[in-house]
Amino acid sequence: MGWLRLAVWFVGVCGMGLIAAGSVLAQPAFPNKPIRMVVPFPPGGTLDVLARIISEKLSANMGQPVVVENRPGASGAIGAEMVSKAPPDGHILMIFSNTLVTLPSLRRDLPFDPLKDFSPVIEVAATPTVLVVHPSFPARNLTEFIAAARATKGGVSYNSPGNSSPPHLAGELLARAANVPMVHVPYKGSGPAVNDLVGGQIAAMMAPLNLVLPYLRTGRAFAIAVTDASRARDLPNVPTLREAGLQSLAPVSSWFALLTAPNTPAALVARLNAEVNKVLQSPDVRARLEGQTFELRGGKSESLAALMREEAARNARIVAEAGIKVN
Repeated sequence: MGWLRLAVWFVGVCGMGLIAAGSVLAQPAFPNKPIRMVVPFPPGGTLDVLARIISEKLSANMGQPVVVENRPGASGAIGAEMVSKAPPDGHILMIFSNTLVTLPSLRRDLPFDPLKDFSPVIEVAATPTVLVVHPSFPARNLTEFIAAARATKGGVSYNSPGNSSPPHLAGELLARAANVPMVHVPYKGSGPAVNDLVGGQIAAMMAPLNLVLPYLRTGRAFAIAVTDASRARDLPNVPTLREAGLQSLAPVSSWFALLTAPNTPAALVARLNAEVNKVLQSPDVRARLEGQTFELRGGKSESLAALMREEAARNARIVAEAGIKVN
């Protein structure tokens, strides 16, 4: 009887091992279908440029198409809502700016919580924001800009990529710190905003540097000051707003990151994080992005989550103290 019990035990253990092995083998490969990368703004803007460069390399590395999908509207809220309700299978990504975590400070009707309804994946890059003017505007430095703005009936109009965006915050802070009348004109993305600036439809813009640098180099636009804490690598002779005389002004910068649907398994988030880190470290991608003024970041998903919390709290204070309202 002893040998019989031993045989039964052995068969049972082997059976459980086979079941466990079968469960592992039954797990589907990831990714097992195309990955969607949602850009919550129109084509041609900063996020769109980043998405297309990253998706191309990510697709080659992961063996599945990474399809860029533009879903603009409501300062990015339309695309973000879609991702917040997507299946948590790792096959959807959204590239966003720190606009996302500022939205709750300016809109009480958001259908999602930026800090709870997404799974952070990775911070990818940052780019300076710069106050630029059309050549017809009579200013080439901050002192002249302030004087011209005060002399403009009704205030000088400036545009930005949209409500709640870092450029929008920078413009509102400048208007209050310098006591100048400035009228914000929100656009549905940085691409259309730059087109209207260069075309002369609007006098000034708080612009992502990567999109206006070609026009600054050809004289079709002029840089007044950088809104960040330090000068831009590609504009070494252009001062920050603080250096230009507004020492009390809080610096405003723009950074960009990837997130996915809420409750995505940690293993899938880790895989996506590792793959995008690999993309950002590849020499060809670094050369392309750094050549367009981007500062590459990378890092852990936990670091992005902490950055989002810090930025949300900081921008909520800025919005409250400056009395910023959505146009």
